[in-house]
Amino acid sequence: MKQYIIAAALAVCSLSQASAQQAPKLGHIDRQKLMLSLPERPDAEKRMQDFAKTLDERLKAMGAEYEAKVTAAQARAEAMTQTEKEVAVREIQELETRIKAAQEKAQEDLAKQEEELLRPMVEKSNAAINEVASTNNFTYIFDTSTGFVLYFDKGEDIMPLVKAKLGITTP
Repeated sequence: MKQYIIAAALAVCSLSQASAQQAPKLGHIDRQKLMLSLPERPDAEKRMQDFAKTLDERLKAMGAEYEAKVTAAQARAEAMTQTEKEVAVREIQELETRIKAAQEKAQEDLAKQEEELLRPMVEKSNAAINEVASTNNFTYIFDTSTGFVLYFDKGEDIMPLVKAKLGITTP
């Protein structure tokens, strides 16, 4: 009888150890704080600011050209013929269109510049997170600044279950 009790106790202990070993190991990191602490971050920010300043100067020059054309057209308005007025208005409208396009392009260029400068830092931090997670046997790593899962291993993809719940059929 004693042997059965000891065997049962050992079985319970080994089961609790086995289940403890299989439990997911969760981790978290404030990725935003990590990105801000990277040594190359200040240089990247300076380059982004310099690029933004260059774009801003170009837009200001276009704005000054616009103001000059409007002022000149207003000053000559009484002496202009109808055709001259139409030409001046068309030129001003075309300049407005160019300025708007330049503003949109500047925003795109600034976003592209930011992405180019941040991509190596993101890749570097991803590699470090993945290496730490793998080395320390983490199953999931959560980004506390955004709530995104940055790393997973041996997890179950619940996409099919969610799609079924929403009535979405996948081919």
